[in-house]
Amino acid sequence: MSEYIIISNLVVDRKKTAPHRNEHLNYLIKLKNMGNLKMAGKFSDGSGGVYILSAESHNQAIDLAKADPYHFLGFRKYTIKEWEIKL
Repeated sequence: MSEYIIISNLVVDRKKTAPHRNEHLNYLIKLKNMGNLKMAGKFSDGSGGVYILSAESHNQAIDLAKADPYHFLGFRKYTIKEWEIKL
């Protein structure tokens, strides 16, 4: 398993995301229960957030990020970076 950082940036007015917040949070809980989500949090200015995934491949990390309701509904755009943990 490799580690991937998902940087999730808001691309619409934040008010549009409010009705879907629970879907997003439930998806993160699902990833945590599956063992893929290591850590998650939002930016303090409300412009998005970051989460760290463990995945078998870069393609799996993409699939997991795409399935986030905020991403597939078009509220946020994501960037994925493979992360080599040193410490």
